[in-house]
Amino acid sequence: MDSAKLSWDRIIENLSHQAQVYALDLPGYGQSEYRSGVQYSTNFYAHFIKAFMDELKLDKAMVMGLSLGGGVVLSFTLQFPERATALGLVGANGMAKKWEWHFITYHFYVRTPLNRLSLYMMRKKSFIRTIVKAGLFYKPENITDELLDEIYQEALNPHFGRAYESFQRSDYMGRQGLRSYFGDQMPNIDVPTLIIHGSDDRTIPVDHARRAHKLIPDSELHIMDECRHWSQKEYPNEFSQVVGSFISRKLS
Repeated sequence: MDSAKLSWDRIIENLSHQAQVYALDLPGYGQSEYRSGVQYSTNFYAHFIKAFMDELKLDKAMVMGLSLGGGVVLSFTLQFPERATALGLVGANGMAKKWEWHFITYHFYVRTPLNRLSLYMMRKKSFIRTIVKAGLFYKPENITDELLDEIYQEALNPHFGRAYESFQRSDYMGRQGLRSYFGDQMPNIDVPTLIIHGSDDRTIPVDHARRAHKLIPDSELHIMDECRHWSQKEYPNEFSQVVGSFISRKLS
């Protein structure tokens, strides 16, 4: 569960002095509509970004995504290279062939109702704190009551978790590995690419970011120390400085 405001609010503010920033709630997330019967997949979201840009008459843009969104902007850049001026990957999906403990994870998320139970538990702030501490933030002192309330408010969304469940079943996780793996296509990326990754990311270990850096020709890798999966939320100032410097050097 996520939204543009939840993950990117401070980054939007920091970078808006340097660039025009658009932050999207992907369909099924935040305030964007969820529709039953739609297969929410990486390809679906990549085409949504193109349609969004067409609607706003944006010929080109730097595209950046976190986690699931990272896989989406990877797919977008590979499918529509003429529309991307640069690429930003933050703890990105698409870099790993398998999750850690993939067999167990696959059965938890796809083959059993435990995923639904975890979504239900996200409506309890004590459980939210546990999840953030275990996988999203490195420093417990950075997990504030304000942060927990932000996440809790997202969890109250009536379609909370449903697009992600569709994503997992239709596109994301198979028994043998992740369907949305782009390692074989990464050498074809021909735009400047910034890879930002937490040194202690437990969701997508940092070695996958190092491998992507070697595969993508014009790429830069910034590893954030004492950081897990939600780098821009825990360290917004450092994150903004890294992205701002990249924009100044590569796109100005």
